[in-house]
Amino acid sequence: MFAPQPLAFKYCVGNGLELGASIHNPFCLPNCLNVAPSDGVNFLHLRDLEDYQLYVGEQGKYATNVAQVDKIGDFRRIPVETASLDFVISSHVIEHEPNPIAGFLESARVLKEGGIFFCIFPKRTAEQKYDIFRPLTQLKELILAYTEDRTVDKFPCLTDSGTGSNWRMHYCVYSLQSMLQLVNWINQQKLATFCVEAVEETDSKVGNGHTIVLRKMPSDITPEDDAFSLIERCILQQQYETGLLAAKISLSFDFFQPLILHAAALLSMQTGHPLEAREFYRQCLLQDPECEARRREFFELFGEFYTNPLR
Repeated sequence: MFAPQPLAFKYCVGNGLELGASIHNPFCLPNCLNVAPSDGVNFLHLRDLEDYQLYVGEQGKYATNVAQVDKIGDFRRIPVETASLDFVISSHVIEHEPNPIAGFLESARVLKEGGIFFCIFPKRTAEQKYDIFRPLTQLKELILAYTEDRTVDKFPCLTDSGTGSNWRMHYCVYSLQSMLQLVNWINQQKLATFCVEAVEETDSKVGNGHTIVLRKMPSDITPEDDAFSLIERCILQQQYETGLLAAKISLSFDFFQPLILHAAALLSMQTGHPLEAREFYRQCLLQDPECEARRREFFELFGEFYTNPLR
């Protein structure tokens, strides 16, 4: 059994649902329904009924019972009303969705304004038989899957021989950075508006994945033309929360800005969010890993040496 995750309790407050919950890796969130493609009787696709038995068997390795399925659905079909939820959470599920952009948009549909999309997805090294030697899925391929409206029962075969099952497999392989590129693109195209609240290069749940925490924002939110100048003014006026929000919005449209990441890290520390601060600072250093002054500051702030997670 794996323990709950404090970060999930911090952000997933109110009424929500988990996609594909498991009894051996619980989040233990109150007022959280479990949505899965089958409950052993009902199903989205007939093949999901067979997969449910595998789901039961996998959970049986760790516990004597299984997670109760409350509603039948998946990332493309969340069976609740529009703008009705405070959070949607999933762990090691989105890689089984062949059209992740559609999954993001469906999550945005069911969330209230200000609601949280909390997603853990596997590192390539999580299970060596699946992804360790596969290339990262490129943004252009994710966009193609969206424009072609790919689904689990309408997906091109990925095997060299042209045969074999692709049913709810690991369709996509992500790094934290490639997933953030996808979030940036969704926001830039105005398909939805997500604010990057927090990231984890290594998730604090099990430790074999990455974490993104996104907040649904009003559709008219856009980054400032000169966000860094605005953030500097906020710091001078000690308006730290306002400055942090400006930094997060800017990163939500272009995450790979060292100056903004650095500001987000320092402002997160100033406003009492040390875990978020450390992760923003790590991503800042990833853009310029040999900056001695920032590596020293990272050590002074967090009491640990920076190491490049991609090496």
